[in-house]
Amino acid sequence: MRRTLPALALALAVAACASVPGPATVGTPVEPVARQSYAAVVIGAPPLLGGLGSAVAIDDRHVLTNSHVMRLGGMAVEGATLVRDDGTRASATLIGRSEAMDLAVLRVPEGFLAPARTAKAGPLPAQPVWAAGTTTVGPGLAQGWVMEHDAAIDGLGQGFIARMGALMGYSGGPVVGPDGAVLGLTTALVSPGAAPLLGMLTGADVDGLLRPEGREVFVLGIGPAIDEARRLIASAGR
Repeated sequence: MRRTLPALALALAVAACASVPGPATVGTPVEPVARQSYAAVVIGAPPLLGGLGSAVAIDDRHVLTNSHVMRLGGMAVEGATLVRDDGTRASATLIGRSEAMDLAVLRVPEGFLAPARTAKAGPLPAQPVWAAGTTTVGPGLAQGWVMEHDAAIDGLGQGFIARMGALMGYSGGPVVGPDGAVLGLTTALVSPGAAPLLGMLTGADVDGLLRPEGREVFVLGIGPAIDEARRLIASAGR
């Protein structure tokens, strides 16, 4: 019992510390996206009684996030609270999940976020990238570089692999290049190891915090994600 109390205390202490990444991104290429097109995705009361992720707007009514963000305790959820840079909150409704990639589309109140500017092509090898995210503890900004500029992972989709310090709350959030255009969505660790278990036990991505050099992260490409999102939106009749 003595061993579980510190983890429980940590989780309860950090639950109120989650914040949007805008202030951390000042002066970086990801700042405009984080300020205008990004929202934290809050489900329930994270970390113990809920989940936390990220989303980015593709038009004035829809945002993209990862499908796994819209799950709680292994169960699918249909709605979430979005929190934008100025702290304003709004309810979002799931309108579709992809069966081909780790992608979900949420509908938000019109004008809640501005659409992000997206890249017309994928990244170059070794190109620097920046990611924005929201976590219960840890930085809201990660910087890294492209390891594999063209990669596909079954169940996750088509995109690229970057080494960067993105933490678990970054899932579904924007990854941008030097020009500030969104290249993709932070989606999954290539080799997660014990990181998910540590996160569940502590309420924080301890593995990520202990790796200042970053980890190998799969980024779902924004082109395939938007194409799939448009299909899901059309199928939902919105």
